[in-house]
Amino acid sequence: MAGFGFKRGGASDEPLTPEQVWNKLLTWQTRREHTQHELRAKLAMYAVDESLIAQSLAKLCNYGLQDDQRCAAGIVRSQLLRGRGQRAISQRLQQKGLAADHPALAEQTEHVDWVAEATALLHRRFGSAPADGPKAQAKRVRFLQYRGFSLSQAIEAMKAPVSD
Repeated sequence: MAGFGFKRGGASDEPLTPEQVWNKLLTWQTRREHTQHELRAKLAMYAVDESLIAQSLAKLCNYGLQDDQRCAAGIVRSQLLRGRGQRAISQRLQQKGLAADHPALAEQTEHVDWVAEATALLHRRFGSAPADGPKAQAKRVRFLQYRGFSLSQAIEAMKAPVSD
């Protein structure tokens, strides 16, 4: 809608003031928990000066409104609830700008039995019917690998007895 003076994303030609930057950060953080990497990327769309970004993010952290550890724990928890494997969770952390081997991953998944998780996921997706034939088995293994489980976990899950 170029003819009506609308700009995509609400960005204007004038630089944001520190107060506007702070208000944007608060708005984004109240909607959901963001990593510092995500907040930097969002502010970069508005051509905010790097020193102002660093100062504003430090202020946000000092007030306890942004914490990458807390954000990582939330990501890991939500991915576990969605039936994702360790590889998929690590990849999601990397997408959010966090280390793939973040301590939150180790904390949250310390007592997770990945084979049992994969078995439960197979049961939810395919029911209790056994995979008859190599084609059906390959389909199930691919499904588990797509969800972030390793090949060995997928094979073990295929061997595991299904309990109703």
